[in-house]
Amino acid sequence: MSRVLSLIALAVLVAVTMFDLAPPRSAATAFSAARAFEDVRVIAKAPHPTGSAANDRVREHLVALLREIGFDTRVQEGVGVLPLNYTGSTPVARVRNIVATRPGSASTGRIVLAAHYDSVPGAPGAADDGAGTAAVLEVARTLPPNLRNDVVVLLTDAEEAGLLGAEAFARQNRFDGPVVVLNHEARGVRGTVQMFRSSGGLIDVYGTAAPHPAADSAFASLMGLLPNNTDFHVFDQARWMGLDSAFVGGGAYYHTPLDDPAHLDRGSLQQMGDNALAVAAALGSKDLGALESAGAPVFFTVPGALVRYPGWLELPVAALALVMALAVVFVVRRRGLVSWPRALAGLGVSVVTVALAGAWGYALWPLLGALRPDYTMMFTGDPYRPWLYWAALLVFTAAIVLVCASLLRRRSDGPVLGGTACGGLLLVASLGMVSALLLPGGSHVFAWPALFAALGWLVSLMVPRGGIVALTAGLAPAAVMLGGTALTSLDIGLGIGGMLSAPHFALLLLLALPVVERPPGRTVLVALPVAAVALIAAGLFADRFDPAHPRQERVSYAIDTGTGEARWGRPGGDDADSVRFFGEEGLSTSRAPAAPLRAPGLTVLKDTTSGGVRTMALRLTPSGAAPVVGLDVDGQRPKITVAGRELGERAGFSFHAPPAEGVEVTLTLRAGEAKIRIYQQEYDMSVIPGYRVPEGSVQLRPRTTAFLTKIVAPAR
Repeated sequence: MSRVLSLIALAVLVAVTMFDLAPPRSAATAFSAARAFEDVRVIAKAPHPTGSAANDRVREHLVALLREIGFDTRVQEGVGVLPLNYTGSTPVARVRNIVATRPGSASTGRIVLAAHYDSVPGAPGAADDGAGTAAVLEVARTLPPNLRNDVVVLLTDAEEAGLLGAEAFARQNRFDGPVVVLNHEARGVRGTVQMFRSSGGLIDVYGTAAPHPAADSAFASLMGLLPNNTDFHVFDQARWMGLDSAFVGGGAYYHTPLDDPAHLDRGSLQQMGDNALAVAAALGSKDLGALESAGAPVFFTVPGALVRYPGWLELPVAALALVMALAVVFVVRRRGLVSWPRALAGLGVSVVTVALAGAWGYALWPLLGALRPDYTMMFTGDPYRPWLYWAALLVFTAAIVLVCASLLRRRSDGPVLGGTACGGLLLVASLGMVSALLLPGGSHVFAWPALFAALGWLVSLMVPRGGIVALTAGLAPAAVMLGGTALTSLDIGLGIGGMLSAPHFALLLLLALPVVERPPGRTVLVALPVAAVALIAAGLFADRFDPAHPRQERVSYAIDTGTGEARWGRPGGDDADSVRFFGEEGLSTSRAPAAPLRAPGLTVLKDTTSGGVRTMALRLTPSGAAPVVGLDVDGQRPKITVAGRELGERAGFSFHAPPAEGVEVTLTLRAGEAKIRIYQQEYDMSVIPGYRVPEGSVQLRPRTTAFLTKIVAPAR
């Protein structure tokens, strides 16, 4: 019975961890989510991508509000270029950033409150990034007067096109003195606001000031693996200090027409604003120059506190955890409960167990897509009602662990599943060491659970009467850190979150094996997979599409204006026409009716050839008010300069919000003929004959492309 109570206590601790991370339901500071939400209503009335009339309306509204608040406000124009390595056409844009300043009384630097005010085509952007923009506005309203340091509100343009507004701002503004940026983002419509990236000596300020801290340096280590980035990347490259915060729950609504005010969780907005206001106010009175920090710290949240310590301690902690894990195996061996070969075999079984759990986490979303093909259009890997699927993921993971743990079990192991239990402890400790060496900032997720689990196990062996209490206490960090990571990862969506959640949950269960009195019988081992199947079936029944939860349609349209041929393009294939019509791979295509769309104009201004190198000066002019024009060169990567920005050797570019008079382009390429594909994109698909969104569906990122391929011969 005591062992059952131990497992219940650990489950309760996981639940407490999740409750502690949940967004607040009431204000902890002067920040008013209700007032900020009214700003969201205005911002997210309609989709407002860069270059659209709706985005102009949003910008004018924001400028007026900031001037009313009392900030010196201007619109800073420039040309932004994607600040990332990219093999396709490089995004470029004429951007209009909103910059509003309130000078400090004795400034030591600048505090920049940042968000982006554009949305993707087809989404109103209530969460992404209306919530961040509204939070920044409300913080600007509420900040105490006469702060020591300058406060700058930066609302960037063209973030969705490729961080272009932030890139232009950082390039144009080389500030004297320290700069601290508080960036605000969303990849869903609800959930905990995680501060997932920090630079400079800011983590102590955040941990002390934020009323609802939720942060983990492991997420910063994983950002390179996720298919998203934020404006923070640009600010970090500019060597400005900063904090990057976002909520990611409810990914089914992300970048869809349902990212509207009705679906935005006000608790998430409240948490974002509470933390931003408190941290900005704390920074407002500090000497920002004293915040410079050498080395990245380790930080993570536990119930009631934000733990942080210097990064140089990461390797010693991981090494100590591994030493303690080896000590456990040594003591267990001395007691005659396990041999070294059996412990190493247990390590092998544990590796296989976690690998199988990861494979299961990876496979669940494709499996659901096979069972319900409409899921394949939900690109975040997150259904509207994911909770039963989450339960199925965890239940089947438990089945994997228990089946694998039973493989090495024999009667002489006693109440402990000896070989696998020792192997699981060694695996978690080893992962801490590997992470400390290869993934700095992320080893704590493994090292601390392994260290305390080893201590608890050693105490239980030395004090048998209190053994179960010692084991349970030793597993508390694992419940908080591995269990918390397993559940919070699911907010990212089953597509990526499942691959993170299942292995972490498997590691937690492996560490908990010493609590188990005896291996489960066949009934349990059969019941768990059956329960997982039942949960998936129940999820398919509960998560049916309806008017409030419509199917998601991702279809693009392209027409070759030279031949009149047109195609639909959908994800999930790689037809020969994919690159020709859409300039990208990975689309399945089908014939489409011709629509009255026009390609942009291309004028050759200058054309010279010397020494086998051809230099062309061109003007690319949109036909009408197209929000995007672009150019690709077939078969080579010329040096490209567009609107005065040198791109280097690129396949081509897409230019967002082009001026009516067009953009000037310089190409430096091989001598001889050049095959140039020019195109323009628009977001209105109603011009396509016979097109309508299927009943019960919403269209994601509507896009039409009109292109023309020209063979441009050298001037004679």
